[in-house]
Amino acid sequence: MTLYELLIAKQKKRQPFSKTADYAYFAKNRGHLGKFPRFASLADTGDEFDIIRLNIILAGYKNKVLMEEEIHSINHYIEEGQKVDHIKLINTIKEKMIDEPYLVDDKNKIYIPFFSRSLNQLYVREPEKLLVKPYSDLKDNFQDSIVDPFDTYGASLYDSLYTRLLRVGNKGDETAFFHYDTNTIYFVNKQGRMDNKLVLFDKYIKNPSYNHMIERIKGIVEAYFNNDRSGMINALFQNGFISNRILSLINKNSRK
Repeated sequence: MTLYELLIAKQKKRQPFSKTADYAYFAKNRGHLGKFPRFASLADTGDEFDIIRLNIILAGYKNKVLMEEEIHSINHYIEEGQKVDHIKLINTIKEKMIDEPYLVDDKNKIYIPFFSRSLNQLYVREPEKLLVKPYSDLKDNFQDSIVDPFDTYGASLYDSLYTRLLRVGNKGDETAFFHYDTNTIYFVNKQGRMDNKLVLFDKYIKNPSYNHMIERIKGIVEAYFNNDRSGMINALFQNGFISNRILSLINKNSRK
């Protein structure tokens, strides 16, 4: 059993992931997954990180619908023969999306992460094009235009308003994120996939401290990135994330 597997197996009892805000959002919106067959299977894994990934796609779909509704409603009240007021349309969409999640990618806002950068900019900068073919087809038949958001935008998707994860640090192509509800550090590669997850607090800790979590986690993340297993274990113990009993188990397994 690896260190990561041991900490998962011995984790302290906590609020089920099914009771978190992330899962509530997923449960409310999962009906839209039928539009994304290549990703829908993630819903069956039972893994909380896969639910976080699906929520990025579902939030992007909500953004797509909101923007298209606004674009097409504006078209309805423009007199025949008149041109779309480009500036008015852009500003209206900007106001509509002010409270919605997005990713900042090279100073550009990505509201629809399962679309390419160029299509995202079309929605933001040239929305009137969505009123005529071929772009008007994107409203109902967009499957052929879907890209893998994680391959396309990588770990930066998690360091955005799409998730409740907090970026702790990175080295090379790998980034560490922390989730307060699960007390877990996720190590994510440049393809936006999880390499490892480190669950904090084992069941033998009677009174865990949740103060200053990010500061206490930094040493663990640094040791991980430096491939310093001993340093990581020491940082876990010194910061109160593993008990004496788990430390003994780790040391015992290391001697085998």
